[in-house]
Amino acid sequence: MKWNRVSSVLVATTLLGTIAAGCSTSNEAASTSVDKAASPTASNGPKEKFIFWDKGEYTQAYNDLMKQRVEEFGKANNIDTEYVVISQNDLKTKLLASIEAKNPPDLIVANDPVAKQFVASDQLVDTSDIITKINFTDGAKKFSVVADKYFMVPQSFQMGGAYLRKDLWEKHKLPVPKTWQELYEQAKIVNDPKNGIYAVGLPLGQSGGGDAEGFVRDVILAYGGAIVDKDNNITVNSKETLEAITFLAKFWQEGLTPPSSVTWDDNGNNNAYLAGTVGFVINSGSIYDQAKKDKPDLEKNTLLIPKLAGPKGDFILGSGNVFAIFKNAKGTKWAKKFVTEFYDKDFYNKFVEVMGGKFQPVLKGSEEMAFWKDPNNKAAGWMKMINDVVGSSNYPGPEDDLGSKAKSMQLATRAVQRIVVEKMDPQKSLNQLEQELKQLYGKK
Repeated sequence: MKWNRVSSVLVATTLLGTIAAGCSTSNEAASTSVDKAASPTASNGPKEKFIFWDKGEYTQAYNDLMKQRVEEFGKANNIDTEYVVISQNDLKTKLLASIEAKNPPDLIVANDPVAKQFVASDQLVDTSDIITKINFTDGAKKFSVVADKYFMVPQSFQMGGAYLRKDLWEKHKLPVPKTWQELYEQAKIVNDPKNGIYAVGLPLGQSGGGDAEGFVRDVILAYGGAIVDKDNNITVNSKETLEAITFLAKFWQEGLTPPSSVTWDDNGNNNAYLAGTVGFVINSGSIYDQAKKDKPDLEKNTLLIPKLAGPKGDFILGSGNVFAIFKNAKGTKWAKKFVTEFYDKDFYNKFVEVMGGKFQPVLKGSEEMAFWKDPNNKAAGWMKMINDVVGSSNYPGPEDDLGSKAKSMQLATRAVQRIVVEKMDPQKSLNQLEQELKQLYGKK
């Protein structure tokens, strides 16, 4: 979910002193839930180096704070550091090139589906020892596991719910929708494209991001369908999935979402909602943060509501940022030390807080922060979802590189897009989706 850049200089400046203190190895006040890693010792010769590639976030404070953390870590351990910010759309390509050149970074932060794709090629360090030292929530562990092993460490949840223009709904005396069917029926009443208002703003672009694929998969699960079963058998071609994708296509076929949304990237729904041209979107806390800053009237007319349910209920899928350590890099010992110390409780809580609700914490007890208890913090309502996570994007299938690749290829999104753009028969599009998955999974 891409975010608009937010000027966070004041917040970042306030926290930098605390961040620096959190990096020092002399800081003995670390969280009792974190056992510090054994400190590697730098040699007396040329300094060792720690190379960290991080994905760019659209909240500048994030990368500013991480850069500061890395620099202080280097000073505390007498090593050279290199902190590189890379666009999330370019990260995988650059990683593949670095692996080919036998010069991968020591550490990355990536969306969990991206990191998982490097497990099958045996590129990542087993991080089970770090997982056992730190008091992570069960939900955080669920999106960081691959085939019952940990090759990633959860950094932050990126959960999201729905944004609803309460003024538009109140105008028609409509209740807050709780299901997809309710939203569809209400959307037909709210929709007013002649006056520049579409009831919903649903993405369907194959942008390389995760908004569209995540939302399509959510609806498929809510209707009782699944991409694969727990044993990785392809189960997508079912009456439940057919019902879900046929239902979804109606939002475009009936003009309830902007025509341009078939090509939206992950920033499309953000921009449309902030522009006041749509009445409902699914997103992270980024829109609320931006509206509060730049669109106070819109913020007052916004309700943040949980994700919608379908005939078979509501399945909360967890996803977020993870650390991954490359085994063939030169500074893996420094990467493990940096990651372990990252979860110093005081530092970590302030790290999450500076993100203004866009990230949710992966440590147990963090929900007790005053930030999340503040009744004026509308993002706090989403904190309950992290305790109900059933799995990650491939649920109920195993979390593996194939599932992550299927999501990154946006195969489910393409299936709906074919119905909408190419006017393909839904069953024919579903048949094609099944064949694409079988080809990817190597099944007949």
